[in-house]
Amino acid sequence: MPDISKSSPDRNRENSAQTVPVSVADVQKRMGLDFPFTLAAPSFVLPAGVAENSLFLAQYFPEIALLFFEADACLAYTEDDLPPHLSELDCSWHVHMPLDFDWSLGLDVIWRKIEGLIDKAAFLSPRAYVLHPPTAPDMLLPLAARLRDKGVAPASFLIENIRGHSLTPIWEEILAGGFSTCLDIGHILAYSQQDVLNLPHLWETVRMLHVYGEEKKMKHWPLSHLSEEGKSTLRTLLENAPSATVTLEVFNQNGLFASLNQLGQWMSEWSHKK
Repeated sequence: MPDISKSSPDRNRENSAQTVPVSVADVQKRMGLDFPFTLAAPSFVLPAGVAENSLFLAQYFPEIALLFFEADACLAYTEDDLPPHLSELDCSWHVHMPLDFDWSLGLDVIWRKIEGLIDKAAFLSPRAYVLHPPTAPDMLLPLAARLRDKGVAPASFLIENIRGHSLTPIWEEILAGGFSTCLDIGHILAYSQQDVLNLPHLWETVRMLHVYGEEKKMKHWPLSHLSEEGKSTLRTLLENAPSATVTLEVFNQNGLFASLNQLGQWMSEWSHKK
């Protein structure tokens, strides 16, 4: 799970100067841009609950990533955590499924949790669900069957590359199950997963990009921390999956809005170099 604590010296330095919130629309106007993709923000950037974060973020971003990071805790959410009026916000939604699924318990156990969380978020009509790869073998094809039986298209489930679990070993299962993919730039760079970018038919499946500066000590840093290699990789991702949702996966207010500004600057530079 990403480190979203508030007490580290690095975080204190990062938060020492406040970044003024700015909307995606304002960045596009200021930079003379028209982003070809939808930009999403994670539902944890303020030290508050999902509802408070969502009300805040919907003022600035057209999509919110509803973070279901801990299965049992999120299954226990009530209307205090996910009030019905969130469905009235002027934004779209997608769901990040939990990081703590214990696939060794078997698909029946995990499916009950996945199904419960699908039902929990249904009132928001999420466009997609990000799922970390199963840590047990031969799970994706039967999972696809369960999803179809529930009336959920496997293509709406986006399998993400993560630390220790590249998409490469399970690529045939991903394609056979009809799943989509989410590429995480920090994981590609930190864990030498560049081979993922050469998988056959990859770009046909990519529906989301997780974008941030780097993953270091389990923390997602703002885009200003991206290396030159990282910038080149980011440009490759954006050019090959131009319509994929871009989630700025930075878990604090300052870093999020600084990253939005940074992305706008780079997109402007790149557009003028074409």
